[in-house]
Amino acid sequence: MFDMNMYTYLGMCLTMTYLRKYAYTSLGMSFLMGCLAQEWCGLLLQWIPLAWCSHLKQIYSSVGCPYGNNPDLTQFDNYQRSLACTCEDMSSLISITVSDFVRGQYGVVAVLVSYGALLGKVNPLQMLLIVVINVGAYCGNKFLCVDYRGGVDNTGSLYTTHIFGAAFGLGVSVVVSGKRPSENPDNSPRYQSNNYAILGSLFMFCTYPSFNAYWAPAALRVYVAANTFAALMAGGMFAFIWANLIYPNGPTVMHLQDGVLAAGVAASTPASMFVSPVIMMIIGAGGTLAATLSFRYLQPLIDDQDTQGITSLHLIPGLWGAAIMIVVCIIGIDNNWTTLDNVALMSTIMPHYGQQWSSTATQAIITGFSICVGGVSGAVTGVVARMTGRIALAGSYSDHVFWIVPDDFTHIGDEDASMKVM
Repeated sequence: MFDMNMYTYLGMCLTMTYLRKYAYTSLGMSFLMGCLAQEWCGLLLQWIPLAWCSHLKQIYSSVGCPYGNNPDLTQFDNYQRSLACTCEDMSSLISITVSDFVRGQYGVVAVLVSYGALLGKVNPLQMLLIVVINVGAYCGNKFLCVDYRGGVDNTGSLYTTHIFGAAFGLGVSVVVSGKRPSENPDNSPRYQSNNYAILGSLFMFCTYPSFNAYWAPAALRVYVAANTFAALMAGGMFAFIWANLIYPNGPTVMHLQDGVLAAGVAASTPASMFVSPVIMMIIGAGGTLAATLSFRYLQPLIDDQDTQGITSLHLIPGLWGAAIMIVVCIIGIDNNWTTLDNVALMSTIMPHYGQQWSSTATQAIITGFSICVGGVSGAVTGVVARMTGRIALAGSYSDHVFWIVPDDFTHIGDEDASMKVM
C-alpha cells in the first residue's frame, strides 16, 4: 500500500512540477483529482460487477473458485472471477477495504496520465468534471476489456491505465487547447523545477515493481517484480545511449527520465508472461527507444495538444508492450507456464490459454478498443468542459490565477513582461 501511494501521489505528482511557474497547481490539482478519483473508482469498480452479477456467473461458471485447497490461487488477475463464484451471496452493500482503495488507485494513475496532456489548459472546476467522466470511462473500459472480453491486463494495467489514460487525455486536449499554447513562455521548465520532476521519476522508478506486481497472482508476484526490475535497469542504461545517439546536441533531462519510465510502461503486462530476464531487458530497452524516438520526431508535431509528453511516455511505449503481448500469444511463450509449480489453473491467469489465435485476437482487440474508448470519451468530455469556459493565454501555465503566491513569484526565471502579474 505504501509503495502504491509513493508511486501515485509522490512520484507521478512530482513529475508534473517541471513547469517553471505551475508547481502549486500541478501538485494541488493532482492531489485533489487523486482523492476524488480513488473514491469514485473504488465505488464504480464494485457497482459494475453488482449490476452484471448474473452475467458474470454465467460466463465464468467453468472456472474454479479462488477458495479451498489452492492458497496460491486466491488472488487472481481477474477480480471478477472471485465475484462470479460468490455471486449468489452478494448484496448491495459496498465494501471498504485496502484492496478496494488500491484497486481505485489504478484509476487514479489513468487520471494523472490524462492530466499530463492538460497542464495549463483547464481550470479546477473543469478538471473535476473531467475526472468524473474519466473514471467512469476507465471503469467501463476495464470491465469490457478484461472482465467481459477476457483480455490479459493483470499486471501494471498496460491497456486500461497507460494506453487508455493517454488516449483520453489527448482526446480532451485536442478540444480544449487554445491557440498555440506552446508559444507561452511559461510553458517551459527551469532548473529547480526540473530537479523536483527528476525526484518524482526516481520515486516512480523505485516503486514500479510493486505497482506492476500488486495484482499479479500470488505465485507470480516475485517473478513480475523481478521482470520489471530487469526492464527498468535496461531502460536506465539505454535511455542515455539512445538519447545521445538521437539528439546530436545532447538530450534534456526530460528525455532521460521519461525514457527510463517508458521501460516500466512497456514491461507492465508482459512481465507476467514467463519470459526470460534477457527478453525483459530487450523489452525495456525497446520501450525506451520507442519513447526517445517519439520525443524526437512526433512530440514537436503535437506540442500544442500534449503539454507533458504523455504520448511519448505512455502511449507509444504502451503500444510497444501491446505488440510484445501479441507476439507472446502467437509464438506461445506462455507454454512455459506448465513447468512452474503452484500454477495449476492456467485459465485463471489467461482466459484464452491454449487457444493461440483467440489469445492473439483478444489482445489486439483490447488494444484498439482502449484507444478508441479513450479518444472518443476524451473528445466528448472536452466538448463538455469547453462549455464552461477557457483559460486565457496570459493566465495559463501560471499559479497566480488560482493561488495566492509569494511576493517573489514574478521574479523567478526570465519573465515576459506581458505575462507578469501586476
